[in-house]
Amino acid sequence: MMSNPSGAEQFRQLSGENQARYIAINRQMVGFARDHAVPIIFAPPLSIGGKINGATGCVVQLGAETLLVTASHVLGGYEERVRAGHRLNWQVGNLPPFDPIPRIAWRDRDRDIVLLRITENEAQSIGPCIISAPPKWPPAAPQEGQLVLIGGYPKALREEKPSSGWIGAGPYSALFKVTVVGLGYCKCVLERKDLVSFDEKPLPEPGTDMGGISGGPVLLVDTLNYPLVGVVTDRCEMTFAEFEIIQFATLEGLTL
Repeated sequence: MMSNPSGAEQFRQLSGENQARYIAINRQMVGFARDHAVPIIFAPPLSIGGKINGATGCVVQLGAETLLVTASHVLGGYEERVRAGHRLNWQVGNLPPFDPIPRIAWRDRDRDIVLLRITENEAQSIGPCIISAPPKWPPAAPQEGQLVLIGGYPKALREEKPSSGWIGAGPYSALFKVTVVGLGYCKCVLERKDLVSFDEKPLPEPGTDMGGISGGPVLLVDTLNYPLVGVVTDRCEMTFAEFEIIQFATLEGLTL
């Protein structure tokens, strides 16, 4: 009995022209997700040195509120280190460091989402980041089989220059299919053999540390727009089976 060809095999069976068209379209789509993501770093001042934690967020405009959305466990990591006596800078994109704790507008630790208040001026100064202004809030949860776009800033792509006090974040984005829908979350379970690179660069090797995409935006691929529908909360790799799992919290029922 023959198995169905993998996604990558189906792609290789396309003509050169259709491959180029497929890559161009999907490159634009994943680029759109990447442009919604903003890097989050919390670490001691580089003059002191110490552990650097990275994550991702996105900015959403809800009426008069401008909010930074990320995973609650990201803020939890910051809080834990502060309680341990660490001197930390919390930095979002190009903004000067600020204390995120007094800015909490909404938080659900179980679902793993937190919303932090920022000003409109801060949103405009955060860097090259698309601000999501959903026409409908809260959004409905994705359904099984729908496609989603994910953007983030993984540790594997981070650059550090301690001598100049500079930390750079390398962007990552991808297109996945929703395979599991639960209460307040979705999962994308994928086989590496189905992955296709849209930027002509090699795919990340099995075991690559992709920590840092937590809190990244999840956008639904729709016929009219690409609404924000979730926040990346976990990535699990099962190397022995060549499977990967991306889990994200959904936003239905989220009201301020």
